[in-house]
Amino acid sequence: MAETGEGAGARRQEAAPRWAFARTTAFRLTLLHLLLTLAGTALVGGVAWWVTAGFAARQAAQEIERGMGVLMRSGAASGLRGVALSIEARLAADRTGQEYYLLAGPDGQRLAGNLSAAPRARGWHEGAIRLPDGGTAPVLMLAAPLPGGGALVVGRDLSAARALEERLLAVAGWVAGGVLALGLAGGLLIGRGVARRAATMEAVLAAVQEGALERRLPVGAGGDEFDRLAARINATLERLQGLMGALRNVTDDIAHDLRTPLTRLRQRLDEAAAGADPEAIAAAQAEADRLLDIFAALLRIAQVESGTRRAGFTRVDLSAVAESVAEVYAPAAEERGQTLHARIAPGICLPGDSALLTQMLANLVENAVRHGREGGRILIELSPGELRVADDGPGIPEAERERVFQRFYRLDEARSGPGSGLGLALVRAVAELHGLRIALEDARPGLLVRLTLPDGGEAGR
Repeated sequence: MAETGEGAGARRQEAAPRWAFARTTAFRLTLLHLLLTLAGTALVGGVAWWVTAGFAARQAAQEIERGMGVLMRSGAASGLRGVALSIEARLAADRTGQEYYLLAGPDGQRLAGNLSAAPRARGWHEGAIRLPDGGTAPVLMLAAPLPGGGALVVGRDLSAARALEERLLAVAGWVAGGVLALGLAGGLLIGRGVARRAATMEAVLAAVQEGALERRLPVGAGGDEFDRLAARINATLERLQGLMGALRNVTDDIAHDLRTPLTRLRQRLDEAAAGADPEAIAAAQAEADRLLDIFAALLRIAQVESGTRRAGFTRVDLSAVAESVAEVYAPAAEERGQTLHARIAPGICLPGDSALLTQMLANLVENAVRHGREGGRILIELSPGELRVADDGPGIPEAERERVFQRFYRLDEARSGPGSGLGLALVRAVAELHGLRIALEDARPGLLVRLTLPDGGEAGR
């Protein structure tokens, strides 16, 4: 037996690896937070070491260089004997016991100082010396040759600097451990919050996928990116729910409104088949043409609402469109004894589809002629701000003005006349495609259709 998509998805979730959390954004955010915290701690620790233990080592080196300079000048002035006397004087004055010297003759024998041996190479050296108590001490030494032969070594005890370094390393270890724990806890807390909000979104969208179109994502008051994303998704779900409702309404309307013409078509065909009546055949053909017109109108509305026609927008002279429609419908108005007045400002343009705008205005004028009072007055007025079509007929009750834009919806008094109830639905679809705001108002008497142009149109351009 084939496994359903939901069952397969559930099995995939059950078979997910134990460490699937490691591939989540929340886990990656936790790691990034931890790495940045450790990097900042390491930077602060490096600066602290440089200004403490590093400073002590640099200070010892500077004292060694100053002592070496003094002894070298003494040697230049008094020879080895003068250097030896200076070393003895320095050792006698050293109360800390941290100064070390060695004066070696040309033969390598020690002449003065408290170091037992000299480094073989000149320059800086660091080593350990044995103390009288049997321990050792780290010493930084500088070795230099004397002008008359022999060598001079000056050193300083680094025990205090090394002890400070050890204490700093120990403190750094504790600090790093604490920072690591706090960073990990903070990162996990942040990651858990992100994961929880993502899980909430996933659960709601899964419910929507199962058919619960009324479900919505929670939107907090913080206004962060998750709140903005949730608001955008909720707006999309509102639109989706509206479209699905409209689709159900269209399906119901089609099933209801096409039942009668299809039944009449079947009766006409039965009559034609029974008696070969030319009138019955003509009537059946007329019913078939009416059905084809209804389906063509539905397809046209669906195409307009999809927005695909927007890609082909060009600059349309709306004034020329209005004049053309007024000229076409003037004879139809005269047949009913009506007077069609057109007050059209020249040069009003907007980006759009000329054919759709013509169809929209033609539907409005046709409705005005059809439902207006015989012998009455029809008005088409175009100004830089709006387009208006008005008649002096019975109008539309205020409670019905929004419903007449629905597909197949017709007022009771209009059901006996020709039409399919799709004209105003197409008008609204074309208006929304072009960014026009449409409103039905009372013309006292009659109906006024007001279309507000986006940005007032492009008058005079």
